[in-house]
Amino acid sequence: MAAHESHSDANHVSVVGREREAAALTSFLETAVRDGGAQLVTGQPGIGKTELLNAAMRQAGSMGARVLRASGSEYETELGFAGLHQLLLPAAGSLPELPEVHRAALATALGFERGDPPGRLMLTSALLAWLAHLASTTPLVLVVDDLQWVDRSSVAVLSLVARRLGGLRVGLLLSQRTGHESFFGRESAPELTLMPLGDDAAVSLLRHHHPNLHSSVQHRILAEADGNPLALIELPRALTAAQETGADFLPSTLPLSARLRWLFESRVSGLPEPTRRLLLLAALGGEDGTMKVIVGSAGDLAPAEASELVFVDRRPDRLRFAHPLIRSAVVDLATAPERRAAHHRLAQLTADPDVQALHLSESALGPDDTIANRLVEAALTTLERGDTVQAVSLLLRAADLTLYPAERARRLARASYIGANIAGTLDGARALLDRARAAHPAVTNTLQASTAAAAHLLNSEGDIDTAHKLLVGAITHTEPDPHSAEALEEALGTLMMICTFGGRQDLWGPFDDAVARLAPLLTAPFRLAAATFTDPVRSTPEQLCELDALVADLDGESNPVRVVMVAVAGHYVDRFPRDALERTAAEGRAGGAVALAVQALIMLAASAFHEGRWQDAGALADAGIALCEENGYNLLMWGAQNPRMLLAAARADLEYIVRARAIVDQWAIPRNALAVRTFTANVEGLAALTQARYQDAYEHYTSICPLGTFPPHEQVMVWTVMDAVEAAVRSGHVKEAHAHVHAAAEANLARIAPRLRFLCDASAALVADDDVYPNLFDPLVADPGSVRWPFPLARLELAYGERLRRDRAMRAARPHLERAGKLFTSLGATPWAERAEATLRATGRSRRQGAAGPGAALTPRERQIAHLAATGLTNRQIGEQMLLSPRTVGAHLYRVFPKLGISSRAALRDALTDLGDEEDGP
Repeated sequence: MAAHESHSDANHVSVVGREREAAALTSFLETAVRDGGAQLVTGQPGIGKTELLNAAMRQAGSMGARVLRASGSEYETELGFAGLHQLLLPAAGSLPELPEVHRAALATALGFERGDPPGRLMLTSALLAWLAHLASTTPLVLVVDDLQWVDRSSVAVLSLVARRLGGLRVGLLLSQRTGHESFFGRESAPELTLMPLGDDAAVSLLRHHHPNLHSSVQHRILAEADGNPLALIELPRALTAAQETGADFLPSTLPLSARLRWLFESRVSGLPEPTRRLLLLAALGGEDGTMKVIVGSAGDLAPAEASELVFVDRRPDRLRFAHPLIRSAVVDLATAPERRAAHHRLAQLTADPDVQALHLSESALGPDDTIANRLVEAALTTLERGDTVQAVSLLLRAADLTLYPAERARRLARASYIGANIAGTLDGARALLDRARAAHPAVTNTLQASTAAAAHLLNSEGDIDTAHKLLVGAITHTEPDPHSAEALEEALGTLMMICTFGGRQDLWGPFDDAVARLAPLLTAPFRLAAATFTDPVRSTPEQLCELDALVADLDGESNPVRVVMVAVAGHYVDRFPRDALERTAAEGRAGGAVALAVQALIMLAASAFHEGRWQDAGALADAGIALCEENGYNLLMWGAQNPRMLLAAARADLEYIVRARAIVDQWAIPRNALAVRTFTANVEGLAALTQARYQDAYEHYTSICPLGTFPPHEQVMVWTVMDAVEAAVRSGHVKEAHAHVHAAAEANLARIAPRLRFLCDASAALVADDDVYPNLFDPLVADPGSVRWPFPLARLELAYGERLRRDRAMRAARPHLERAGKLFTSLGATPWAERAEATLRATGRSRRQGAAGPGAALTPRERQIAHLAATGLTNRQIGEQMLLSPRTVGAHLYRVFPKLGISSRAALRDALTDLGDEEDGP
């Protein structure tokens, strides 16, 4: 098998996922070329034995050894010494160099000469002599693959030789399939068993050979292959192009390639017919009711158990195939009528109506609208449970069984929408839409087709305005009735995304009108999202209360569509169902609803950034970016990049911002997706604040909208209240800062959520007058709840400390600056931490100084002089009191300053106060 990717150098064997085994073979070869030895490698078919042997051969050659190889064949097992003949034929020219008795024995056994066959001991001695001769000048490595098919005579001799290689500089490396016995004595060589590949190695191998598989297909292949390298490479080769992209459903058992069929079907084909029928039921079914019938037929199952093809646990009636590919082989061997009959029987056995509909669909000979309708119902139930990939599969099967072209086209269009907007199969969605149009050209004008087309346009060659026009037209011409409610909500959800990324007020009018007109048909999560997501500033208390109830109800929710819609509704108003979103993200990354997983990761990353969990925010954003790249979600890439860019802004990583913005702009601007300007203005405003470029920061924030206003549909301004006010205050635009604080108070943003209340209160403190600002800062920094938002809290502490320092309240400033520095450091916000440290030094003390450090080494005289100097006395006046010369007083103070961590006489009073030697004065 040449399936397993490998490389080698002079020092080691290397095969993907086989580090332990490769190290063992490297050790074996190093010993064998010096002192001789034997090694047996075993494992299941396709597990990678041949590839590991190939890598070992290359390494042996790089060590300077001569390598001879043979492979067993099922068709030569009865030919005496065929294996030895194949192995040693390249060295036959050296036979005349051996003693005559050894030469004759070998020549006769290997068929070079006629004569009486030598005895086994004679042949073994002759072969050892020949190997010693060959290895006298160059180390020798013999490799025998598929030992189970090497003839009995050769194996018996090799078994004896393997025990006698010590000191000969000859290595014997053999491989044999698990479950196949040979005449090679297992005690003749240590055994190295290859186990299935680990998850990471399996993913790496699959992606190397099949990089363009959709993630749901990847996960299905990984599950079916169960760590078998050959299966990982061969299974996708039996799929159609549509199946690879997720545009067509995968059968319950994957078809086998010719190589896999050859490996696995031979073990099944020899079973009795009743056994194969039972295994076919087990392979196609699997629910408990079916298992009771199958496991109950113990006599017919016995041959499969004896061959270790299946394992049966009669309590509680479970059957497990030894490998998923055996299950596939059972189905592959069955004829089409046999499979239909098995599905019909399974439909009779099950009590689950959805499972019954699926089996009936597989037993149908042609179109059947009754079964197709049941499959559509099953697809909706499956979608509710969160299995979007299976939902698409059921809809596609329903379309195949649908008699009328128009209805078939509608079902294909619905599958296309789910694939594009939920499951993550963008390429497949395009193919399905083409199939829908081919089935019935008029489907182009339907709501389902328009929604699917718009979703695809947004991530491919289309532009915002075209997609907007397409959807608005379809929604306007659809009559509102309960039968179209689901399709209308899907269309409105896509339109909401179009308007959001379009970034223009004129796009929102048709959306708002449609939501108002269709409100009775909309679900509560969507109706709320249409208000709290699109215009969070104007969220009403009633809406927020209803949203709180929806978030609380998400515990155990399995429908990712509902989870994400509720999370979207709460995104800008800080109602955050973390557990439910984490489930959605995990399921999507495991091959489920990929598009919803991206949205979940975006919201999880944004929340982690706001909460100061910046390491989590980066990891979540990176996961979202990777999913977007793998699945072609160019539009959602913005959202995934945003938390990453905010992190970069807070850490002054301008190189990352420039690189990320170039990628986003290159895609968004030509498509008129102008919200990119708001996204990047927010990021660059924060980056400018980080670098103390306050006028630049002010200009970035006011490019979104003038301060003092909160226009409809400018959602990000809810989050940037403190940022914009800080930029305005520090750049001298105090009037505008006051206007923005007043506008936030007028809009009552503080009522929306605790974090927004903190941001509004912090903004008010930043603009407070000199005579009252401590009254606004103190409650905020002292509130234990404020630590939930460490980044804005640290900036507030910094601003408070800076203001106290300007007012010469050095001692009061230091705790705030110290806390700010610690918070910034914990976040990795280095530029901010350095600013806090610099301001702290300006107060006369460094944050790095310990509490016992400054002043700890002051002598009594130095302490007395320091106290007198702190009262304002000159050196001469101090000298007169202490009977010292002014020069001596100056020398003492010269030593006192570094001990206290200060650099001037003005800082003495505060430094001594910190030591507890003096109370604050007025």
